[in-house]
Amino acid sequence: MRIHIAAKKRYGLLLCLLPFTSLFAGPVADSLSLRQAVELALSNYPAVKAKQALVKAGQASVTDVKHNWYPALKLHEQIDAGTDNSIYGSYFSMGLIPSTSGGIRSENNPALMSGNIAMAAMQWEIYNFGAYGSQQAAARQDLHVNKADLGNTNNQLTLTVIRDYLELLRLNELKQIQTDNIRRNAEMARAVTAIVLHGLKPGVDSAIAAAELSKARLNLLEVSNRFDQVRIELAAFTGLDTARVKPRIDSSADLPMLLHPDTVGVTDQHPLLEYYHALYQRQQAQEQVVRKQQLPKVNLMAAGWMRGSSGSFNDMYDKNLLSGLGYSRYNYLLGLGITWNVTDLKHTREKLAVQQQKSAAAEQELETSRTVLHSMYQQAQADILTAQAKLKELPLQLQAAQAAARQQMSLYRHGLTSIIEVTNALFVLNRAETDLVQAHDEAWKALFRAAYADNNLQQLVNNL
Repeated sequence: MRIHIAAKKRYGLLLCLLPFTSLFAGPVADSLSLRQAVELALSNYPAVKAKQALVKAGQASVTDVKHNWYPALKLHEQIDAGTDNSIYGSYFSMGLIPSTSGGIRSENNPALMSGNIAMAAMQWEIYNFGAYGSQQAAARQDLHVNKADLGNTNNQLTLTVIRDYLELLRLNELKQIQTDNIRRNAEMARAVTAIVLHGLKPGVDSAIAAAELSKARLNLLEVSNRFDQVRIELAAFTGLDTARVKPRIDSSADLPMLLHPDTVGVTDQHPLLEYYHALYQRQQAQEQVVRKQQLPKVNLMAAGWMRGSSGSFNDMYDKNLLSGLGYSRYNYLLGLGITWNVTDLKHTREKLAVQQQKSAAAEQELETSRTVLHSMYQQAQADILTAQAKLKELPLQLQAAQAAARQQMSLYRHGLTSIIEVTNALFVLNRAETDLVQAHDEAWKALFRAAYADNNLQQLVNNL
């Protein structure tokens, strides 16, 4: 592949701007890396196992369809007792009996006869103008669809696990921020209480400080609850106990090298496009199956049979019915036939028209998927540029907010500002810390969306 220079520069610049915050903390005992989470999900999630079973079923179906050309060979034996009154004439037997017989008497005879017959009949459709080939091609295409579906499911599951993993990291950072916010508000509350007790500030200040502390604790509870929800979902994907889901991204990775340099945008090798292309090809294969149905079929037919009877050719009926259980006549029959259901041609053409419309619909679904991926890729590129600008500005905001919070607390202790100004400064600091975490999260999620759209998702995961 040719290296997409513009995309490379954008990715590289973005990743260089991402600092080594606790979001990308080093290995922790019993922690779960992103690669491990993806590997566990792909090996344990039931949906993947179901798709794998469908692939095996498709492989078995291909073998089964290959054997459609086998001849049909039927063996038959029967023992009968009844009357034998018949007249000459032909009729459709609608069963295994290959021939009919005529009568030899001018009137009915109620005497009972016995007899038996054994036969073997074979019918072999030896040529059908490519119908067998079209059926095998359709079976192979069904297998292709199953394999493409498995690949697309793996890719979609990988993306879902990545989203949950990054969300867990974001919430973990927010938990730490809210914990720090509680600590700062607790320190403020202690300082305010001391000042109020010395009569330097009104009692309402301590009430405001207590309210802010309570609000900080409620924020932590809310973030913790969302963290637990995402952890449970990730545990369901990986098959791990929720207590063992402790996410991390290894800081030993060289962030600029996380760039996948062969980025060329959306290609037809994307698992989602391969899946919809396989669906389109399957509909086209079904078209060929329908077309072949209207062509003639050549059959090789053979039959051999033996008969026994307690009656004889000279109009004698043996009263010993057991005498009819031996075989006394032997026959065989060979034939080559061609069958063409000409009255079904119109119905077949109608079925073909239906199938062609299904193929057209599958083609449009393929184009829709390609458009969606192109749009996702372009949006991810735009988000990367936005994240780049944010990551330049947010550290300045954080530094200013930290300085403002320190100054306001100092001024308050010296009676030079109000409690409202202090709480506002702490709020601004909390928001600046949160914004920085959000910016990192948006940057990484945009990078992964771009990697998904240009089919480099697994490569990016492996580099972490």
